[in-house]
Amino acid sequence: MATTWKYMPILKWKQGERIALKNLTPVQWEHIVPLLELLPIIATPDSVGLRAELPAYLEKASKQLVEALHEDVPLVIDVSHVAPAYPHQARLLRVVCDSLRKSTKRQIIPVITQATLSGSPADVQALATFAEFVVRIAAPFNHAEAVTNIVKLCVGAALPKKSLHLVVDQRSIVSQAPAPKWTAIQPYLTSALASGCASTTLAGGSFPMNLIGIKQGIHDLPRVEWQIWKLLRKHSEYDVVRFADYTVSNPELGPDVDPLQVNPSVAIRYAADSFWRLYKAGGFKKGAPNQYKSLSKLLISDPIYSGSTFSYGDKQYEQAATNPKVGNGNPSSWRRDATSHHLVLTASAL
Repeated sequence: MATTWKYMPILKWKQGERIALKNLTPVQWEHIVPLLELLPIIATPDSVGLRAELPAYLEKASKQLVEALHEDVPLVIDVSHVAPAYPHQARLLRVVCDSLRKSTKRQIIPVITQATLSGSPADVQALATFAEFVVRIAAPFNHAEAVTNIVKLCVGAALPKKSLHLVVDQRSIVSQAPAPKWTAIQPYLTSALASGCASTTLAGGSFPMNLIGIKQGIHDLPRVEWQIWKLLRKHSEYDVVRFADYTVSNPELGPDVDPLQVNPSVAIRYAADSFWRLYKAGGFKKGAPNQYKSLSKLLISDPIYSGSTFSYGDKQYEQAATNPKVGNGNPSSWRRDATSHHLVLTASAL
């Protein structure tokens, strides 16, 4: 039987996201299947360097996955960022997913992209040992007809239609107007639903890449992907479409930065129905010691606050506001709490 979900959060496999997942309760896990974008491997782009560093990389990833995810949750694995310069992406996908399947003893669902399909047909066919696949189709870089063409390529590589879960991904839609984006994405969804595959999911993300240019204070940032979803729900022909987003991150991985050279702003990213409420203070390094406490106090007094029992993240906000021993935290803990609240809020709204 094909895997089902209502909500597929697309997460970069960083510490904050891992802890947020670890602290979901069994009830909160219901109807959530996360898509995990594994981080780049530190290796030379050639095959020799990759083979040398891959075993340790996979051992670490396996331990993190087992620790963070409930044992009954399927692991949807995307390797696009692991070694993007490596020319045999289908082979890399098979090796990574097969290793994680054995070491975690979990159900693994590989993510197929156009890079996967552009390699050797034999490498793609070798993926047929897996029962299901998520096929990510980047809508901004394709026409709607590409949905049918990508499905044909998968079927031609001996991957049955009923094993394919299509994710129509709008990618970054920061500050976009929802209505025209909804009009533009409909042909993709129509083609996906007509393809005969296992399921169709609509994805997108609209949180900014960073907070540069946003002044200190309280700001509401539109959750464009959720506003598009609300437009979708008005059309019965799309009732079976599922939802995915990038939680409180931008879809792009972002450039590597030296942590010694940046000074992130202390901030809370708090999801509400159709927007995030951003509480932004000053810089983290050499900044005032109680900035996060002050922001947390503002949050828990705000009518949009869901209460300390709503999620692990909401509990942390209350503790930050009331516990004199809690400091400013760090970028990882800020992301942890924001992601935790976002996951529970979104899943409960679907």
